Amino acid sequence: MEVSSMKYGKPDATTAIAYIAVTSAITAVGFLLTAPIPLIPGAIHWRVLAFLPCLFGIIYGPVIGFLSGAIGNTLWAIIGGYFNPATPVFDLVGVGLTGLIPGLLCKPSDALSRRGLVKIAVISLASGIVMVPIVAIGFDLVGVAPFGPAVALLSLSDLPPILVGTPLAARIIVPPLLRRNVIRWRL
Repeated sequence: MEVSSMKYGKPDATTAIAYIAVTSAITAVGFLLTAPIPLIPGAIHWRVLAFLPCLFGIIYGPVIGFLSGAIGNTLWAIIGGYFNPATPVFDLVGVGLTGLIPGLLCKPSDALSRRGLVKIAVISLASGIVMVPIVAIGFDLVGVAPFGPAVALLSLSDLPPILVGTPLAARIIVPPLLRRNVIRWRL
């Protein structure tokens, strides 16, 4: 079957739970290990791997993408000591959307063409642009940072890695997975 016309099934519950756990853990550990530069200490860090939920959404579908971002970011906040009252609402939803939106609008086969990679970059960037004010509202409500500076710093910390990292990682990771017929389902 040609990869551009591939139809994806749904995983069984055990497989879905395993992938949710693994992608969330990868996101949490990735954020923790690659967020050493605080822009607002204890709140906003430059996150080199901010694209992970986008990538997981594209590969495994919008549900996995959303949960990898939502759960992974929450775990990162707990483990890294960055958890605040806004985390379980605003961060969870905002960062989750960075996996949901690309997962809904992009498919793994998009990583096979230049046009598809531009689509991945634009849609992933749009998901980040949606995420930034949601998280900034939470920071403002709990007194971590005023809305305007939070928007500016979240844009600086997350949007460049999402814009550049998502299509780059998709171009490197997805084609071998498709050639080996490893991506058989999306959720």
